[in-house]
Amino acid sequence: MGKVDPDDPRPPYQQVADDLRAAIQTGTLAPGDRLPKQSELANDYGVSIGTVKSALGVLRDEALITSRQGEGSWVRRSRSDGSAANVDSGSADVSEMLTEVLHRLDGLSQRIAAIEQRLSRD
Repeated sequence: MGKVDPDDPRPPYQQVADDLRAAIQTGTLAPGDRLPKQSELANDYGVSIGTVKSALGVLRDEALITSRQGEGSWVRRSRSDGSAANVDSGSADVSEMLTEVLHRLDGLSQRIAAIEQRLSRD
């Protein structure tokens, strides 16, 4: 994992998401692995926690990771048919599903706010 490149045309959150996605796809971060804490990721990449949250939101939206508030984020385990599954898919209950929906909504809200902010500057 490296620092965000200020000369890269991609927004910082996308650079972080792309780097973490590559680590997942290459197996550097394996299914079931816990991701570093948000503060650690922010320090490693030289970005704010908000940027890390946006990056993790992208990966959640892509079903590459799952997160639980106050507990952290993990690389999702894959089912044999290739679709993503929760780390605890057998014990998932309504509360966990609602938490996942709320995380995704929060991520979408952050992404919309970032787009609106960029549009207002133009």
